[in-house]
Amino acid sequence: MKTKAAICRVNKSLPIDEEKKMNEKRLNEIKARKAEIRTLLEDTSKDVNLEEINSELDNLDKEQRTLEKRAEIAQKLETGELEPDNAEKAPGLDDDEEEGGKEMNTEERKTKMSKEVRSFLKYMITGGRETRGVTLTNGQAVVPEELDDEIITEMREVSDVINFINLKNVRGTLRVGNLSAIGANKDKDGDAITANGGVTGDVTFGSYRTSAKIELGVGLDTESLDAFKEIVVSELALALAIELESEVMTGTGTNEAEGLFVAELPAAQKVSVKLSEFGHKALSSIKGKIRRAYGKRASYVVNTETFHDLIEGMVGTDGHPIYNESTEMLLKKPVIISDEAPKNKILFGYGKRYWYNYNMAPQVASSEHEKFSEGMIVHRALAFGDGHVMDSKAFAILEITADSASSNTEVKG
Repeated sequence: MKTKAAICRVNKSLPIDEEKKMNEKRLNEIKARKAEIRTLLEDTSKDVNLEEINSELDNLDKEQRTLEKRAEIAQKLETGELEPDNAEKAPGLDDDEEEGGKEMNTEERKTKMSKEVRSFLKYMITGGRETRGVTLTNGQAVVPEELDDEIITEMREVSDVINFINLKNVRGTLRVGNLSAIGANKDKDGDAITANGGVTGDVTFGSYRTSAKIELGVGLDTESLDAFKEIVVSELALALAIELESEVMTGTGTNEAEGLFVAELPAAQKVSVKLSEFGHKALSSIKGKIRRAYGKRASYVVNTETFHDLIEGMVGTDGHPIYNESTEMLLKKPVIISDEAPKNKILFGYGKRYWYNYNMAPQVASSEHEKFSEGMIVHRALAFGDGHVMDSKAFAILEITADSASSNTEVKG
């Protein structure tokens, strides 16, 4: 049977000093790779696969957290703050085994969660009565970071808009330069070099509240914490994703985020077409309204009803459909279909030039009193953040206007 001292070793085949050096080396490699990715994303002249980058970043973050936790445990053992007999198991080590070599099955691994998460779920499942182990801020329970990460991940899964934009999580006030696409100058030796684009003033991200309610039956208190956790993560993520998506699309910019369809764009990047004249040529025309460097990675964003009523089934001059259902591409560009986008307006742009910053982790309050007579526990989620268009030259909008009563309203292919 393994001893607990052996379990705490990160790699039993190597001396502790060697393990420490290897972990430090790998941590430095992870940080260097993240810096490379950041540089790659900031270079608008290069085409990148955003899905692959998001997947790689998720994997790097997970590995970094594991290595840092291991290093923390090793440091406590070295300084005597943690005795081997009381040491916690280093993450990632023998995850399929319990003490004594007993194998854990898939379900047992799935149900492993931290004490912090368990306390938070008990707080929710009891309608806010059980607060032991829960961090409260102004009467709101702060979602544990582990669960918060799961909620953000699920939000990305249910909302294509969240993957389209640049979602950040910088605590406090975020102030950055307003970006403008950089152009080159044609000059000769001896000429003064002048700026052509780049940073044009500051953008300060505020802290506006986004709220959502979910109602769950009190009968769920008989469910396991794991089943309840699946429900909570899914429902909270969906509620928050819908609210965030609404702001990103049509937020006024006053006491809420500035929406993509509301932000002020240069006149040349706004196109209007009558319904009877709307066709694939109009859709294609807005591709040329933004810089080519952005256009290579740009997507269409369109309201769900508008897409199904006016675009789906439309054919080009070659007689082929302009929308490919298997690849979800419209005129060979990705298309994001959103219930929250305004009807009869179509956006084309590079979403990473829109930033939304969550500057405070989601907070949750639970109450069994609000709908006591209906046998429901109400969970209220609050998140704080703000969003802005960082470069107006990265987006263009096509608006479909109504025809006069006498005009032909047949949509052109």
